[in-house]
Amino acid sequence: MTVVNAIKFSSHSGAMCCDEQTTIGSVRIMMSSDKIQKIVPTEIRENVKLEAVYGGTGTTAIGDEIRKSIKQKLLAEYEKLAGKADGMSKNFKTIDEICQMGFESMMSVKHKHINDIVKGYFNFETSDYTQGFYKTANDEKIEITQKELKEKVNDLMNWRNAEEVDSIFLNAAIICGFDANEEFKICKLSLKTEMNMEMAGSIFETVGSGSDSAQIIFSDYVSSKTLDERRHSIDRVEGMIQLLRATIAAAKYNMGVGGYFNIILFDAKEEELERRFVEIFDNRAKLASEIVHSYFSEYIDYKAAYDMINELIFIRKKTFEEVNEEFMNASSDREKMTKFLRGYKFS
Repeated sequence: MTVVNAIKFSSHSGAMCCDEQTTIGSVRIMMSSDKIQKIVPTEIRENVKLEAVYGGTGTTAIGDEIRKSIKQKLLAEYEKLAGKADGMSKNFKTIDEICQMGFESMMSVKHKHINDIVKGYFNFETSDYTQGFYKTANDEKIEITQKELKEKVNDLMNWRNAEEVDSIFLNAAIICGFDANEEFKICKLSLKTEMNMEMAGSIFETVGSGSDSAQIIFSDYVSSKTLDERRHSIDRVEGMIQLLRATIAAAKYNMGVGGYFNIILFDAKEEELERRFVEIFDNRAKLASEIVHSYFSEYIDYKAAYDMINELIFIRKKTFEEVNEEFMNASSDREKMTKFLRGYKFS
């Protein structure tokens, strides 16, 4: 599966991080999944201060359907409102409304796929099962009375002893973003038995097969912060180090997590589109994860790790090659550290 992590730095800023690994069946992995994607169309982002992303875990196709549904609904409402004489309101949509829209889309996709499975098995739909009968092409009414059949449909609809719907119910997501009110929010959506939508109860959230490992790192970090720090602001570089550490832990202890990381930054106080939403990926994201991994394995000190993460993720003035060279020079044993990062073991 995967891990999708999110953390809140302040009332207006935060970040997300995920891995790129996808498991195909139980025998093959693929390192090319794009798990965190924007769900607000570019046309809207350019005209309204509104940023939101959907970071999904589970079946990739299910997540894509949900994202597509959200985008289509947002664009339809935007175009309808933009055509009115009074023009576009400042707060086209709140982040809360987008989260609710995401949950509704998730439930709609779930019902559609379960209905398809039921129809494929029994030639009637879930709505027919609910009313107790269905009609044939000749308009003949057929009562649904067989006990075993009814139990099977009920199991499919409620994910009980029904592996056929695992790919549907094993989907969860985090929606992060902000609206014109400039408040950064984190929301968790789940299709598991609780089928819930809830705003993060702390400054972090995590979903996916690696969430158990990430949860330990986040909880340990957050518990070290005072209530005032958690409510108002934590150091963004420090928070980013912990976000990467949590994702690294998920990759280390969960076989469904791996590959390069994708990092997303949010800052509602920025007016420029390219500064209020920033993606860090590929070589820079890999280097950031190696810096944090090396720090917690005691190959470099905290100041070096802090300064390099600040430059690599937030300042972004130096090239990858410059930061990479600083990283190599920061270690007292460069050769040993490079071997460690390649997977060698040392006594």
